[in-house]
Amino acid sequence: MAATRHLGLGVIETRWFNEHHHTVRPLFEFLSYALKNRPDAFTYERFVGATSFREAVRFMTSSGDVDYLYIAAHGDWSRIEAPDGSALSRTFLRNTICEVNRQRRRRLKGVMFGSCKFGDARNLIEVLRPSKVRGQTVKNRLIWAAGYAHEIDYTRSSLFDIYFYDLLFRGANGGDEIARLQSTVNRLNRALPGLVDSLSLSIVARLPNGRYRNIVQDETYSD
Repeated sequence: MAATRHLGLGVIETRWFNEHHHTVRPLFEFLSYALKNRPDAFTYERFVGATSFREAVRFMTSSGDVDYLYIAAHGDWSRIEAPDGSALSRTFLRNTICEVNRQRRRRLKGVMFGSCKFGDARNLIEVLRPSKVRGQTVKNRLIWAAGYAHEIDYTRSSLFDIYFYDLLFRGANGGDEIARLQSTVNRLNRALPGLVDSLSLSIVARLPNGRYRNIVQDETYSD
């Protein structure tokens, strides 16, 4: 991990509670220290609604450093919630990511949702499907999307997410992103038996010909 100064990770977070200032940022600073010996080897932005979310994604991906997104926010069954009361739907999230990804030489490879109840396989597949941007069909260049299908404990899931990225970034990268994910899940299961299932984690990868594979459940779906 010493070859580059940036982890390749962009973290986008909303305000969790009006009366408390919880944030996942120190956890990613810890990860940054562990892997790069500096606290700022990742890109971090906050958002309060749909407009600022889109602007944050555009800004943090404009430099070309970011290969992965981590979105930290309250979730519901089909949307991400924002403090201003707006709901970020699956379609909005997909369109936002597709729009920035089609303009990059180095594509965004994956996105993880640190949110309750949004990350079931159906929602993750929707995030990975082709998009409609200003009337045009846009190819989705994301390789995978991950998240939690049920309500999750904030502390336990946040620490788990850090460990997931630690294993992912330490793993060999021979160009096969799906094999890298599978290796990461295997190591998670060996180190923390049962935790992946108890947290209801899903990681869905996009395959050719309209197929998708849930790496955690080892299931394949077709459009």
